[in-house]
Amino acid sequence: MGERSTLNPNNFAKQMTFKLPTELAKHLEQEIYEKLTSAVELRAAEWNGDWTAREQRGETYHFYMQINRKGEEVEKKINWFKHVGGLLNIEFFQIPNPTWSSGNDYYRPKSCIVNYEACRENAKAQTRHSVGLLESRINGHLAVTDKITDINLALGNGYFIEGFVIGTTEKGEEFKIYTKMIWNYRYGANSANGYLTQYVQFRSDRRGARQEGKTVLQRATEAEIQAKKDAKQAELVAKNESKWARFVVLPDQINRWADKQIKKHEKMLTEAGIKKEEENYNKMYNWYNAKFDLENYKRWVNEELTEARTYKERVQKFLNNEPVVREMFSLTCNTRDDFKARVWNS
Repeated sequence: MGERSTLNPNNFAKQMTFKLPTELAKHLEQEIYEKLTSAVELRAAEWNGDWTAREQRGETYHFYMQINRKGEEVEKKINWFKHVGGLLNIEFFQIPNPTWSSGNDYYRPKSCIVNYEACRENAKAQTRHSVGLLESRINGHLAVTDKITDINLALGNGYFIEGFVIGTTEKGEEFKIYTKMIWNYRYGANSANGYLTQYVQFRSDRRGARQEGKTVLQRATEAEIQAKKDAKQAELVAKNESKWARFVVLPDQINRWADKQIKKHEKMLTEAGIKKEEENYNKMYNWYNAKFDLENYKRWVNEELTEARTYKERVQKFLNNEPVVREMFSLTCNTRDDFKARVWNS
């Protein structure tokens, strides 16, 4: 079977969520790292050989042939810039008097060496993905009320992780979750990093006591979704706070606006105001033989006046009363129109 995880069963007496033992995760990371660096080292040796041979031929760039719009076969120079900052550190020949700061001739690489630190970080990322997949598969077989009593996983041939997790249900019935790791490889251009990506799959099944109720994975997923919702809500609330300074002065603004509206419409109902409105009306519409409708004019002006007086009356409770205004302020009430609606309905 291989090396078994050396863990104390007593440590799992109250464990309800499966976490892969650290030593197995480290073994998995090392296996991924070694295979990845081997692939990158092979690529470095290949490219260094190609670049040396190019210089020996007296050439300054690599190329491939392509067909242009005229149907002619022409050379296409290869630009190596896309490989900068990856798993290889590439040194380029320099351009005399460059027009940009680096001076690198990205068509003419000189040599390259493996960036082992970047390879290690890439291996860690692949490991995190693989470990997360295994943990989700196991937790998908665990009910929220189940308890893990032992983890019997080991490294098989070729660093395969296989074995089983033992647990008990809420009723004390025992079960085992069996799992086995399967390697999948993507090479070169088909891989995520351009060299070698190792994709891991896990087969698993539960035997013994049946799983009942919501799974640990479902609970974790729900908790993650809720955490994202909470974070988004907190972000919205924080962003909304920037509107408070403009919102808190609205009672005074609406009060002054109501005063102006009252004064304006009272003036419109005076004899001079009515005469002025009638003269303006006749100037605009006498071509159509239209007549000024005094009753309609008084009706809509009075409606506007009543509305302004209502706002004036109802906004008083909010003047110099910041706590009440603060209580009103929210994600759904943070604009002038929102405030006016609340005042009108108060």
